[in-house]
Amino acid sequence: MSDAPPADLPPHGGPGWINPTIQTKMAWRDDDVVVSVPGKSGTTWTMNIVHQLREKGDRNFEDIYAEVIWCEAMSTPDCTVDDMVKKMDGISSSRPRAFKTHASPPLLPFHDKVKYVVVARNPEEVIVSMCTFVSKHSEEFLRSWGAPPEMFRFPNLEVFYNGFVKNAGFDKSVFKFVSEWWKLKEKDNVLMLHYNEMVADHEGSIKKISDFLGYGPYTDEEWQTILELTSWKWMKANERRFEATTVWSVPPLVRGGMMRQGSSGLARQEGMSEAMAQEIRDRGREELTDEDAFEWLYNGGKL
Repeated sequence: MSDAPPADLPPHGGPGWINPTIQTKMAWRDDDVVVSVPGKSGTTWTMNIVHQLREKGDRNFEDIYAEVIWCEAMSTPDCTVDDMVKKMDGISSSRPRAFKTHASPPLLPFHDKVKYVVVARNPEEVIVSMCTFVSKHSEEFLRSWGAPPEMFRFPNLEVFYNGFVKNAGFDKSVFKFVSEWWKLKEKDNVLMLHYNEMVADHEGSIKKISDFLGYGPYTDEEWQTILELTSWKWMKANERRFEATTVWSVPPLVRGGMMRQGSSGLARQEGMSEAMAQEIRDRGREELTDEDAFEWLYNGGKL
């Protein structure tokens, strides 16, 4: 008997509401845009940037996840991958589709006419942020998916790292993500950004993404609106719009569970020990052997 999971089960061993197989079966369109970002690396922020650029400023959206679709998300515990593929393929062509994924190639199909906005973040910061985020999943949501809430609660960062991150290989996946995209970074339809760069230069980063996507031109008023609506201040003040409240019948997060600080460089102040940081580096080198890519993942800078 094979030990492989059934075809409709998550191949990544993650929670049941995430299934990367969907994106391998859906029909991609030439004007699609994909926000490809590891968890807690600026995904929601980048989703909003893409949406605001596409709409030339939109104050009235209810849920960013209804605008930029998570193409790995299962709607209900009893739906199938084919159900979700049909849903993705049925999205209106009245405007370019935009998708979110935490995957990289080859699990994420790569097409020359699809545009990929790729963001990465220092792995230490990712793990610190993920520790808080995991604990913010609501008990009602977890139970609806048959997931014991206690499995998502950790007393401190060390327990989270040793009991969750390492067992799931989450730390290694961040390095693997960059390793795969690094091979494609020179492609005209790939834009790679570092989270540090986005924090340090908000407008400059928006301009890079705007030039890459080609959704403009914008009037001065539209551009200022886009800058406002993609700012940390505005997003934090409207954080419920970024908590995937419409994706599932039960909201996945407690209020305030998605957005934390919008900053960088604080991992050590938030509990990341030197020993843990070194272990992350050592494990990461098993996946990311290019020294330039490794340095960029930690610190950003020119590609």
